[in-house]
Amino acid sequence: MTNLVIPMEGIRQEHMDIIGGKAYSLHRLFEKGFRVPAYFCVTTEAYNKFLDCSGLKGRLMIEFARKDFSKMRWEEMWDAGLRIRNMFMNTPIPPHLVDTIKSQIPRNFLKKAVVVRSSAPGEDSSKTSFAGLHESYVNVTGIEEILENTKLVWASLWSDAAILYRQELGLDIEHSSMAVMVQEMIEGDVSGIVFSTDPNNADKLTIEAIHGLNKGLVEGDVEPDRWQLDKFSGSIVQHLVPSSRDRIVSLSKKGTSMGSIPQLLSHKTPLTNDEVKRIYEIAISSEKIFDLPQDMEWTIINNELYTLQSRPITNAQNTEKQWYMSLKRTFENLKQLHNRIEQELIPSMISEANALSGLDLHKLNNVELAAEISRRQEIYQKWDETYTREFIPFAHGMRLFGQVYNDVIKPQDPYEFVDLLADSKLLSVQRNEQLRQMAELIRNDTALRKKVENGILEGKFKELFDNFMDNFARSAYVTEEKDIIRLILELGFAPVSAEENSKDVKKMEMDFLSNFTDEEREWASQILDLGRASYRLRDDDNIYLGRIEGQYLSSLKEGKLRLEERGIRYEIENSDVIAGLYNDSYIPPVKPIQENSPLKQKATDRQIQGQPAGKGSVTGIARVINENTDLFNIHAGEILVCDSIDPNMTFVIPLAGGIVERRGGMLIHGAIIAREYGIPCVTGIPDAISIIKTGDEVTVDGNLGIVVIHRH
Repeated sequence: MTNLVIPMEGIRQEHMDIIGGKAYSLHRLFEKGFRVPAYFCVTTEAYNKFLDCSGLKGRLMIEFARKDFSKMRWEEMWDAGLRIRNMFMNTPIPPHLVDTIKSQIPRNFLKKAVVVRSSAPGEDSSKTSFAGLHESYVNVTGIEEILENTKLVWASLWSDAAILYRQELGLDIEHSSMAVMVQEMIEGDVSGIVFSTDPNNADKLTIEAIHGLNKGLVEGDVEPDRWQLDKFSGSIVQHLVPSSRDRIVSLSKKGTSMGSIPQLLSHKTPLTNDEVKRIYEIAISSEKIFDLPQDMEWTIINNELYTLQSRPITNAQNTEKQWYMSLKRTFENLKQLHNRIEQELIPSMISEANALSGLDLHKLNNVELAAEISRRQEIYQKWDETYTREFIPFAHGMRLFGQVYNDVIKPQDPYEFVDLLADSKLLSVQRNEQLRQMAELIRNDTALRKKVENGILEGKFKELFDNFMDNFARSAYVTEEKDIIRLILELGFAPVSAEENSKDVKKMEMDFLSNFTDEEREWASQILDLGRASYRLRDDDNIYLGRIEGQYLSSLKEGKLRLEERGIRYEIENSDVIAGLYNDSYIPPVKPIQENSPLKQKATDRQIQGQPAGKGSVTGIARVINENTDLFNIHAGEILVCDSIDPNMTFVIPLAGGIVERRGGMLIHGAIIAREYGIPCVTGIPDAISIIKTGDEVTVDGNLGIVVIHRH
């Protein structure tokens, strides 16, 4: 075990494969006279010993066998990364390995603050540069914290982001490993980055700088001053000043914290022209050393310029992956996003939906209706894009809280934190409560039930029903009053047996907060509040969007009814509805019928492995949802089987005995509402709606993530 730890001075070229690209690149700069923070490396051999000696390797192999990564949605990637991280945190480093690592760590690092960084082999190579893919932790002190954060860096080898880039990284449980670089913490007065070649202009070099630590710049929370220089002469071409210098990142007990910048610094440019020149010189030198354009992080303290890391600039483009990476937001960014969603976006969505619902479509002539359909389509598309761009990234608030909770509590169940987020204020829960109240009225009044069955609504029932239709109906799934009445009658016929989530949330909250010092507790409370808001909006935002979609679909429905009067009674494209309204002589083509894809699992399969999403086990008759109208055929106690559950569908959940979804993840809508009602739920079943047939007897085991089909 002689190569578990290597100090900076002991690094040789033959160590490159066991210390990783980041550490070796910094060593090359050190050899060329660059000033770098002192550091040592915990090698890949230590990582491999940990996996082998602790038994973690076998558990990881089971995790990777759950589902092909290439078939995972972003929620499932989050889940996989979270489960793996929790495995690492709950697996102690074997004592003999701890003793060996401790004995090899340079003594002078044990009392100073350090940064614990990833340095995976190939991470910053000439072919691939994966900035921000793996984790780094700042202001770490003492051997115990170093080892704990080393495990977190090890776990980040299998983060959701790394899983996304698994092919480029060549991720393989048998051959992939992670080294860790433990670097002296330099609390710079000014920090920044420099691109030795501007990615957008090869003749330019770009420097960005902020007061304080680099974290605010790297994570996008602090706007920098930006200099563009002529790459060949070093002369300053342009200096772009930020809109404001109002925030600064500094060290705190929990790592770093964001604060208001001192007034004196807010009016001061971070760099002098001389410092700009010095940074230019190290960037050009670094590019010559590596024979590649470099992206470098640097900091200045007491007029000394330190290079923190240097990686090659790569130009690989992948829109889908870039979108996924953009989902990961910082605490500060999430707080700003939360304010925008709650104070601007949702009120605007509600206002727009109300305005649309106030228009009587029957009074429009055909040309006016066609124009209105087009307008509503544009409005819906606008909000759908806003949902993707702003609402989905805010879901990261749940994940951020989950990581913090799991790191301090270390629960055996990596999703225990979700119980702390459960919130009865969910719009879907409020909606279902109104359905329950109406069901109670007819359950206790036979005469009223008879009237409702005959379409006669009056008294308290009519008041509740009208209120429900005004506030919660008119979505993509609910446009007909008769469908809601049938659902209420079904709810009133059989009491719902599922019990709602009954965890002692207050005790969980106290236990969580008790792990923080008085100074840290306010931050922990803010993280919890953010997680709860993210959890609630993960469900509510779809209902708000569903109202706008419902108004668009209601206009389409009106258009189709008018075309039916002309004899067009077959399925047509939405664009043909508009064309047919504009032109009375237009005969739309028949909409092509899409053939079902072939099954990937045989119909005789008895047991299917998915992901546990709602605890408990239940056996019942399957109700497969292929179309929106199928929702209203469900009977009490049946197993709801669907592609994915939209919050606008969840009014039927109180009837369901269990849930099976093709789409996977613990933070998807079906899983959220299943936990609210204590209903067994399994997600991530490929081809669920093809393998399972309506009428099949199935068992849903939400503890193990297994669905059993009982075919006789």
